[in-house]
Amino acid sequence: MSHIQHTRIAGLDGLRALSVIAVFLAHTGLAGVVGGGYVGVDVFFVLSGYLITSRLIAEHHRNGRIDLPRFYWRRARRLYPALLLMLAGVTLYCLVFPGSLRVGSEVLPAFFYVMNWVRAFGIYDAHLTGHTWTLAIEEQFYLVWPLILLGVLKFWPRRLVLAVALLALAVIAWRSFLMSQHLSMARIYCGFDTHSDGLLIGALLAVMPRQWTVWAGKFWPLAVAILLIVTLSENALEFTLLAWGYPLTPLAAALIIAKVVTAQQSALVRSLDIAPLAGLGRVSYGFYLWHYVVLQSMLYGGHEKMGAFFGRFSHPNIAMVTITFVISMALTLVSWFAVEKPAMRLRFPWRRNAAMA
Repeated sequence: MSHIQHTRIAGLDGLRALSVIAVFLAHTGLAGVVGGGYVGVDVFFVLSGYLITSRLIAEHHRNGRIDLPRFYWRRARRLYPALLLMLAGVTLYCLVFPGSLRVGSEVLPAFFYVMNWVRAFGIYDAHLTGHTWTLAIEEQFYLVWPLILLGVLKFWPRRLVLAVALLALAVIAWRSFLMSQHLSMARIYCGFDTHSDGLLIGALLAVMPRQWTVWAGKFWPLAVAILLIVTLSENALEFTLLAWGYPLTPLAAALIIAKVVTAQQSALVRSLDIAPLAGLGRVSYGFYLWHYVVLQSMLYGGHEKMGAFFGRFSHPNIAMVTITFVISMALTLVSWFAVEKPAMRLRFPWRRNAAMA
């Protein structure tokens, strides 16, 4: 069956760090350099699908069941505190710099994890919280995936790999069909039904036999090349937005993850596990939450009072990137030490065996 691991997997935090850096650089507006930095989102999706499915399968193997209330509690405990802090900051910003922003439209879709649908249907162009569309897709996956996985384990346990593969293919086929109907790119890119294949590819990696994963990991140099080319080449990026180019980046991410999880002593893992990368990877959730707010308010803020800082002053790009990175990192560390780490110690409230939470 699958290669389930219970301890920290060296190298994955480094992958998270590189992914969030790519997204950050793309969001700074350096599109001519890292226009395809959004591939970092696909890496996040594959990682999330892999880790969540690994843990669910491990629990099912141990106990013959999955404790759904505790699973949802652990997800809420990990995700909501940092999100609430960020949304409080956004609310304060909107009150201090009143303008065209609608506080409710910025905060509520992010709070309820529906920003992907707000963007998919063009309901509101969230200025400060638009990036939470990715978190919405992940949260929607967390809600439905344990139930689907339980159903497969109950009724089709010997065909688990096939079932997950078919689900991923179904998403790819459905997206291709909708693209042939000329739906908007926002609908295609932000819809859960059209952009959940990365999560399912990660889930597939988690349930594959280990020997398959070892074999897949042998192609990691090709996968790295693909992600670099897509990140740096506008033509390659455009190809990944075509119907059958979409799965390219999550598949490449899966090959790299396959190498990492099956070759923990490899040079690749040692490179990814250096302290600065691993450290940023551990706090990457908070950094992702805050970097967009900082960039939008400082680089692209539409408020004359704010001057958008760099909208008024002609700093060179390197200074803009550095200053916004430092501020984002400072807010990330506040989030990590003041909110996220204490929240992780909160016990599951509805069971006597809460110490197990």
